[in-house]
Amino acid sequence: MKSSTFDPSVQIERNVSVPMRDGVKLAADIYRPAADGAYPVLLLRTPYNKEDAQTMNYAHPAWYARHGYVVVVQDVRGRWASEGDFHPYAFEAEDGYDTIEWAASLPGVVPKVGMYGFSYAAAVQWLAAMTRPPHLSAIAPAMIGSDSYQGKTYRNGAFSLALLQSWVLFVAQDTALRQKRPDWASELTDLYAGIHAYYKRLPLNDPPAAVKSLAPYYLEWLAHPTRDDYWKATSLRDHYGSIDVPALHIGGWYDIFIDGTIENFTGIRRSGTAAARDAQYLHIEPWFHMPWSRYVGELDFGPEAANRIDELQLRWFNRWLKGEEPEEPPAKVRYFLMGSNTWQEAESWPVPGAETKSYYLRSLRKANSVSGDGRLSEEAPGEEFPDVYVYHPSIPVPALGGRSGAVPDLTPMGPRNQLPIEVRNDVLVYTSAPLERDLTIIGEASVELYAATTAEDTDFVAKLVDVYPDGRAINIAEGIIRASFRNGLERQEPVPPGQVLRYVIPLGPTAHVFKKGHAIRLDVTSSLFPTFDRNPNRLINPGEATEADFATATQTVYHDARYPSRLQLPVIPDGKAVKERT
Repeated sequence: MKSSTFDPSVQIERNVSVPMRDGVKLAADIYRPAADGAYPVLLLRTPYNKEDAQTMNYAHPAWYARHGYVVVVQDVRGRWASEGDFHPYAFEAEDGYDTIEWAASLPGVVPKVGMYGFSYAAAVQWLAAMTRPPHLSAIAPAMIGSDSYQGKTYRNGAFSLALLQSWVLFVAQDTALRQKRPDWASELTDLYAGIHAYYKRLPLNDPPAAVKSLAPYYLEWLAHPTRDDYWKATSLRDHYGSIDVPALHIGGWYDIFIDGTIENFTGIRRSGTAAARDAQYLHIEPWFHMPWSRYVGELDFGPEAANRIDELQLRWFNRWLKGEEPEEPPAKVRYFLMGSNTWQEAESWPVPGAETKSYYLRSLRKANSVSGDGRLSEEAPGEEFPDVYVYHPSIPVPALGGRSGAVPDLTPMGPRNQLPIEVRNDVLVYTSAPLERDLTIIGEASVELYAATTAEDTDFVAKLVDVYPDGRAINIAEGIIRASFRNGLERQEPVPPGQVLRYVIPLGPTAHVFKKGHAIRLDVTSSLFPTFDRNPNRLINPGEATEADFATATQTVYHDARYPSRLQLPVIPDGKAVKERT
């Protein structure tokens, strides 16, 4: 059905039926330039209501139509106006293929299709691309990972609680209305409004009846706590060789999926088809899990961080769908260097020239809290006493900013002052001396931690922090590891109580300048709640733990000549050129 629009240069067709191969019909809105002519297609497939296509901080579809595209915005299967039952990702490969080929056959179009969107709307791009639709010409997946298990549902064995519980409550509300259960929809709305209390509900695999009935996939996720075949079936990293389409990988330094976004870029450049390898580009903003603005968390990253994602995507699709080559060949990698708040370019990732530099954990008395004497030193330790703290899951250390993946009011994301948690005695704090010159890090940061625990399982969390001269402690990156997963993601192994073990905790990729007069800080603790579930300190599946299972764990972190725990940073040496681009 055609409808009028606020913009006379654009025509809209609402709720156009798109047949899938199994007979299910999906609903789409089509935005067309009013001027005569044939135009390539931009496709956005979303579970979040095609009528609300602008809420995710992209320009309205009419904006893209004004720039010479037929824009198709579609509700995925089982969502909003589309038929069928919703099960995350289960039908997106085939439905994506069918929709792309349908769109390419529409009257008045050039048979070239590009796809855009972030998060779930990015995952559907990859699932469709793996099926190689003949008319898919380019994609722009933003803020999505490389694996269904690692970095998405779980990270090194820890369950991504805030992201998944908030997402399930949100999407299940529409399912309740589709099934004519307004009582359930009201219950889910109330749970969503009181999400912070809901995060504490245990066991995780016994949610309210509405969640059990409307989102059975949530229980499936909990039933597969290791990276088994259930996850591998939809994992992009296992199918890079199937990708033969140009892709603009868009990420954010504070996004939960930043490591997976970069892995997709590097993996396809290495293992994609010959046509795809040289057509992969990476663009990283200082944002969290949403196309945002210059104001992220508690920081202003300046005018260079303003949201220009639509102009970026327009140039991208003009190149691959309209043949408009840029005057100057773009760099393969373009990223925002936080701290200097400038754009940099490179031809590969990791960027050339970075050198791994070690900062050793040290203390004389104790490193507990910001009041302790923990320090980071370039000098390796000799004989030193370890640091000890106690972790109990009933009083977890709260997540304050970072990479939660939930929207900001559900779990704070991005850069925030960490002092409110660094005053706790169950947080070890190690701080360098003030820097005598700027220190630039670009690449993967990690922590090599030698630690023992009295528990049969526990978590270790590490957080990289920039300490400002005024005392603010702003988080840069963080990581977690569940001790029972220390030897791989496909199996759990109990921790020998009291035995000193080596843990490698990836902090993920970043690009940041620690300015002169600032200090480098590392926080070590055992919880990041509710970004991740609380480890009960027992070897038990995340979904099954109750408060009755909670046990106290005494954690001992070693930093001596035999066990030199250290922070490892990808440092750009002084004088090493960094290619800057405005």
